[in-house]
Amino acid sequence: MNLLLLDQKVSFLSLTRDDPRALHLWNILRVKVGDEIDLALKNGPKGKGTVCGLSNERLDLDIRWLLPHSCDFFPVHLFVGFARPQTCRKILEQASALGVERLSFFKAEKGDPSYPNSRLWTTEEWSKRIDLGVEQAFASFVPTCSTHPSLSHALSSLGTERGLRVAMDNYEAVGPLAVPEKIGDQGIALALGPERGWSQRERDLLRSQQFKLHHLGKRVLRLETAVVASLSVLLAGHWPAVSSEDL
Repeated sequence: MNLLLLDQKVSFLSLTRDDPRALHLWNILRVKVGDEIDLALKNGPKGKGTVCGLSNERLDLDIRWLLPHSCDFFPVHLFVGFARPQTCRKILEQASALGVERLSFFKAEKGDPSYPNSRLWTTEEWSKRIDLGVEQAFASFVPTCSTHPSLSHALSSLGTERGLRVAMDNYEAVGPLAVPEKIGDQGIALALGPERGWSQRERDLLRSQQFKLHHLGKRVLRLETAVVASLSVLLAGHWPAVSSEDL
C-alpha cells in the first residue's frame, strides 16, 4: 500500500485496530506519532496524513489536502473473458495499477459459466481489488468496471468510438503486437479471451468490429501475464511523455 485511498474528503480520520489499513500502518510501516503518510481521495486530490494519536485500539490522522491534479488514466478500455477468480483478482489489480481507464469482463463461449458467480463478483471484492491496484500505483483515479453476458454485449459499449482495436490470439493472429506508431489521444480497445481462448464465432465478431488479432510470440502465457504484457506494449509510446514532475 503506497498510499491510503479514501472515499470521503475529511480533515481527520480515526482507524480502529481491526481495520486492515491500520494493521498495515502498525505492523508494516510501524508508524509513530508525528509520522506522515500519503493518502488520496478517490477520483480527487492527494494529501498528507500526520499521525496525531496512537494507542492499542486506534490510530488517528490529521489530514492536509494538496492541490488537485489532472487525471492520469491512459485511454484504454480493457475487455477480458471471465476467468478463474484468482486470475481475475490479479488482472483487476494490475490493470488498475497500469492506468487502464475502463474494464469490462464478459462471459466467453469457452469460459466456465460458474466464474461470474464467484464471491469476487457477487460481493464488493472486485472493487476492493481495483482500489489495491490504484493504491499500488500511488494514484487516486479509479477505473470503471462492468460485467457483461457476452462478448457482443461488452463490445456494444464501444459504440462508434474511434481508435486502435486489438485482440490477442495465439492461432489466427496477423502478426506480433507492436508499439503503436501514432499515439496521440487515440483510444485503445484491448480484448483478451478466457484461459481457453476465443471461439471461432468470437474471432469473427472481433474482426467485424475492426479488431486486429495479434500475438505475443510463440510461448503460451497465463491470462494475467498476457494482460500485463499487452498493456505494456500498447502503453510504451505514452511513457516517454511522462516528466519527472509527474512521478
